[in-house]
Amino acid sequence: MPAITAPAVEAYIDGLLPPREPLLAEVEAHARANRLPIVGPAEGSFLYLLTRLHRPRRILELGACSGYSALWYAAATESTGATIETVELDPERQEISEGHFRRSKYADRITLIRGNALDVLKTLTPGSYDLIFNDLLRSGAGVTDGVPNQVRFLQLSVPLLRPGALLLSDNVLCAGEVVAAPAGGPAAGIAEYNRLLFAHPDLETSLVPVRDGVALSRRRD
Repeated sequence: MPAITAPAVEAYIDGLLPPREPLLAEVEAHARANRLPIVGPAEGSFLYLLTRLHRPRRILELGACSGYSALWYAAATESTGATIETVELDPERQEISEGHFRRSKYADRITLIRGNALDVLKTLTPGSYDLIFNDLLRSGAGVTDGVPNQVRFLQLSVPLLRPGALLLSDNVLCAGEVVAAPAGGPAAGIAEYNRLLFAHPDLETSLVPVRDGVALSRRRD
């Protein structure tokens, strides 16, 4: 994943972090060896701290990949016993993430939902989540019925949030490509997602340029 932060700064931040628990470190190594995208330890620890502060009871993740982010969320909620549901379409990634979940001490709290996130989101109960993590802005790019998938993710996710709940969106800077008013590709959909995110009447939003950009949105009470 391209990062906005200079590589030397990224390395400096990573060097400050304490060692990860063995399974997280193993998932990081597996991702490097197999060229799988993960948020990385700096962003993982950032999401972990946000989750510790927010104390969600029910978490939804869009895009499991290797299960790395879900494991961070599970670790952050160990004392509260929150449940994590994570959606993944790719069969190979489903098997990888499920294998990591089974080997973790959080296996009873993490549920993998197999399927297309756009379809899954339509089946979920409104107002039932305290935190949603959208990690599909790049990998879930495309157009459905003339509307960018990224916009669909936003339209379908916001109603699922409880008042005061968080929507966290990864890759919102798209390696800086969103700056130049892109006309196509993932960056165009992400740029429109960002615009709607900040303009949404039910959300309060800020953007943190960690890694490839993370947007933090809170549903108004």
